[in-house]
Amino acid sequence: MTTFGEQLKKLREQRKLSVNQLAMYAGVSAAAISRIENGHRGVPKPATIKKLADALKIPYEQLMDIAGYMTAGEIREQPPEYRTIYDVAAERDIKDLWLFETEKWDLLSREDILNLEQYFHFLVNEAQKRKP
Repeated sequence: MTTFGEQLKKLREQRKLSVNQLAMYAGVSAAAISRIENGHRGVPKPATIKKLADALKIPYEQLMDIAGYMTAGEIREQPPEYRTIYDVAAERDIKDLWLFETEKWDLLSREDILNLEQYFHFLVNEAQKRKP
């Protein structure tokens, strides 16, 4: 039987996120995530699980089930569909972008990432203006 930490690590790696990236997206320290994944800390509180689920773009109930807070019968039958940048890129046949090289993200500061967030909002607003 796999632990919550092992499952969390698997979910993080499936999304090609480093511990630092998940920490930043979730607002949870990288040290705490590392301790959870390595079994040095038990199952986190529901509030932390909510932050992790949101950062991983998975239903909160799914992560609560993995943590043992809920049983499968309590989970919605059809959780909302979550799409990631990887899904969108695959739909558009986009590959080999620096954006997908996680080791490059580790080089960026918090300020760099917040600047990227602002630029992303700008691009989305411009795209919305082009829609008929």
